[in-house]
Amino acid sequence: MFKKTERQALYVWLYSMKWKRKLQRFGTIYYTSPKMKYVMIYVNSNNLAEVQKELQTKKYVKRISLAHRKELDEHFEMKANSKDTESEEK
Repeated sequence: MFKKTERQALYVWLYSMKWKRKLQRFGTIYYTSPKMKYVMIYVNSNNLAEVQKELQTKKYVKRISLAHRKELDEHFEMKANSKDTESEEK
């Protein structure tokens, strides 16, 4: 049976985009931005610290940041404006 693995997105800024193929061994490349020179890769959460530590030692990596999607609440509710409720009461 298929088991779901937790993954975390990493944004890796590079000095040159010619190094993006080297990042394939760390995880799955999801998006690349040649203009801003960054690559978004998905990494298994249990290997996240090791991958971050190893990427920071590479000379072609400018900086690394985590995606904050897991921290966001994805359950949205519509809130009625107070002006709308007042006009409906009259």
